[in-house]
Amino acid sequence: MKDLLELNKRDLEKVKILMFDLDGTFVSKDRLKSSTYNCLEKVANKGMKTVVVTGRPGGWCDMIARWWPVDSVIGENGALSYSMLDGKMRRDIFDSSFSLRESKDFLDSLFKEIKSNFGEVHLAADQPFRQWDLALDISEDYYMSMEKAKEISEFCIHKGANAAISNIHLNIWYGSYTKCDMALKILEKWNINIDECIYIGDSPNDEQMFKQFPKSVGVKSVVQYPDIMQHYPSYVTGNDGSQGFEELVNFIL
Repeated sequence: MKDLLELNKRDLEKVKILMFDLDGTFVSKDRLKSSTYNCLEKVANKGMKTVVVTGRPGGWCDMIARWWPVDSVIGENGALSYSMLDGKMRRDIFDSSFSLRESKDFLDSLFKEIKSNFGEVHLAADQPFRQWDLALDISEDYYMSMEKAKEISEFCIHKGANAAISNIHLNIWYGSYTKCDMALKILEKWNINIDECIYIGDSPNDEQMFKQFPKSVGVKSVVQYPDIMQHYPSYVTGNDGSQGFEELVNFIL
């Protein structure tokens, strides 16, 4: 990883879209700061497209897509995207080869196995608003050791699921997609090349984005996952959380 200041300003001139994670990147310490939101507005006002790429639930994505200055919201680690087009909500899912009922039945059965094999676990508080995934709380309202989170993640993958660890949740879903797959699908739809995009995130569930996107940026805390991550961002900010996001936006503008 290189310091953000080493990112060539000429390379930024062709950037058409800013993609960004929420928890630990745009939001930190459970608060959305007005200064961070103002930075997002500045990017949008510059004519650059903005896309949220998060593990948060579809219910949240609907509200964000309606009210925030963003062009699309990718949620549930790539399962879906919500976009406001001509005053109406467009909802897309990544994989339509299986039904929502099939996914829910699979995850319900898997959750029972997780509880049987690993004891006490807690669903994330936002689980009622999710459609395609299961979110276990690891640091938001309840604590789970990283070792236990890794063990559950490996168990779920062995059972045929997919899993990703963020700074707050262990997300589990049925399907082979990731945040990156849906992000690439959106870029293709909008006819934007990957080198015309910049992405910023903070944790292991951003790893595929870090791997695929040449202009990938991590906030400072991204360095705290040496035992989990194999692929790191190309650049790292000097600040953490939302201050790191603001640092990137100020550097771009």
